Amino acid sequence: MPRPSPVGFTLLEVLAAISLLGLAISAAVALLDQLNDGSARIARESVRSVRDANGARLLARLLMDARTTTDTTQCFRGDATSVELWTLCDVPGGWMEPCRVTLSIDQQAESSAVLIGLPDSVTVSGRREIGRVTFRYYYPNTRSDTLWAPQWSSNASLPVAIGLFIGTDTIVLPVGPARD
Repeated sequence: MPRPSPVGFTLLEVLAAISLLGLAISAAVALLDQLNDGSARIARESVRSVRDANGARLLARLLMDARTTTDTTQCFRGDATSVELWTLCDVPGGWMEPCRVTLSIDQQAESSAVLIGLPDSVTVSGRREIGRVTFRYYYPNTRSDTLWAPQWSSNASLPVAIGLFIGTDTIVLPVGPARD
């Protein structure tokens, strides 16, 4: 007597197919998760890059707009780790007004950041550099042997530039409205 041929799948074949499908879905989920992580990493790096570039532009603009008067409360003061100056700051109305700004150096283990202290206790990172940073003040009309002074305190004049000294390197930031 002939046996009837089976028409369906056995339970074992169905379980094997479900297992293979589960492996394929988990591999696809892992791949999509990696793509999502890569996308998030690119977005974070983009935000950090824009923030750093905007901070560097803000620092340069604040220094170029630096002001000095005969008022002793509005003098340009600086030492190796901090600078206080009067400059022009953006206000919510869309124009610029005189304001007091402080620049300070935040030293970390292997890097330094120049922090910009704006009115209303807003702090922005102006620059990040690898290594220890100090401020120096360039003024070519001094009578000393060096043109870079370690500190500055004058309500009558501004330094020509501020130098960010990083080991043997110097980043020069012009100061004042009439500077090139």
